[in-house]
Amino acid sequence: MKAAGKSYPVPPDSVYVWRGFKSPSNTYAQFAQFLGSVFVPACALLQPAVGLRAYLPTMVPQDGKPAPVPDQTALMFWATPAAHDLANNAIAIRIYQNLHGDAYDMTRSKLPEVPVAPPVSPASLQAEQPYFLFDQPADWMQGKVFHLVGARRADLTAQAFLAAAGTWATAFKAKPPAGVDAALVCVGNDYAVAWVHSRDGKPKLAVALSGLTALTVPVMQASPVSKPLPAGLWNDWPGLDLTKDTCLNLQFARPPASRTTPSKPGKK
Repeated sequence: MKAAGKSYPVPPDSVYVWRGFKSPSNTYAQFAQFLGSVFVPACALLQPAVGLRAYLPTMVPQDGKPAPVPDQTALMFWATPAAHDLANNAIAIRIYQNLHGDAYDMTRSKLPEVPVAPPVSPASLQAEQPYFLFDQPADWMQGKVFHLVGARRADLTAQAFLAAAGTWATAFKAKPPAGVDAALVCVGNDYAVAWVHSRDGKPKLAVALSGLTALTVPVMQASPVSKPLPAGLWNDWPGLDLTKDTCLNLQFARPPASRTTPSKPGKK
């Protein structure tokens, strides 16, 4: 299943920034198996028809990972800010959404997901609120991306960590690294996640996040691998092995005009 060659940039508030914690009733191996065989393919196969424009799921390594750091992250970009909610009018999407409870601890994972512009004052950065650092559209399926997941340094209090991250975000926004055209960041009391995007892939994206990285003990630093799904909904296929393909930018066909509401019964 190949990605469409045409670019489909979306506004920076059309993304959902997911930080997921596995259900305590499952081992991490069971969590990864379910996500790879059902949840992640279902997202990429079911949702483009109702507005999904890009999907970047990541499994966070468990070796040395502190418990407050998420077990999985994902970016889900939508054609418009309203498309995500309108998609729930379709029964296929409601079925997909109801899978969350089979994989995640929803008490811990139910966190703010829609990013907003960062506050004018760095001290006002809110824990668990995602922020976009560029107020312009971007196509995250195309180009290059770099993703950071880091635990708060032990020598920083939660308050100091958040304040320092706010200072970094303000400086980044005021003077963006050359070649970077989109960035997302979310800081909790004990961790930080961030993504940066380049249209042409020339800048060293890891360097663009070095100031934030320095505030953390990095758990994962990676560039998502562009990967098309080899099968569709009705093929005999076991799914993705997310113990090997841990950081992905899934490639899929994007309809030029997505249906954000389902057809009425009896009509096509």
